[in-house]
Amino acid sequence: MEFDAVYGLLAKSCGLSDPEYWSLVLIKEGIVTQKEISDQLCLNRQTLNSAFKLLIKKGLIRLEPFQDNQRSKRAILTETGQHFVDETVSKMERLEARAWETLTPGEQESITQLTLRFSAALKQALEEEKTNTHSSEDLSSQ
Repeated sequence: MEFDAVYGLLAKSCGLSDPEYWSLVLIKEGIVTQKEISDQLCLNRQTLNSAFKLLIKKGLIRLEPFQDNQRSKRAILTETGQHFVDETVSKMERLEARAWETLTPGEQESITQLTLRFSAALKQALEEEKTNTHSSEDLSSQ
């Protein structure tokens, strides 16, 4: 929750909501469909759609259909959006890098390894819980 709070401050300092900010970050990185961004950020489609509408209204992105699939659209940074990303999001990435550099190489390695280990353990616990819940439901329906 501490990371969420700090990253929420980053978004707010740019005048954006969390979904708007992270959508711009992903669009900058080449992840351009609402489905891909929704999956990456674990956001429901309605929340992401609202964020996209605000980004369009602010003139930061536009939606264009793919040439081979007119139903699916990709988000493109407008000129204003590109400038905004270059000035604001990139600045935040530099601040993040500067904060990272305050850690020793050993601390950087430790935090990375512990975060990966904790994520894997939590994922496994969730999968086990899901399996146990399904097994209990199967038994109760018999």
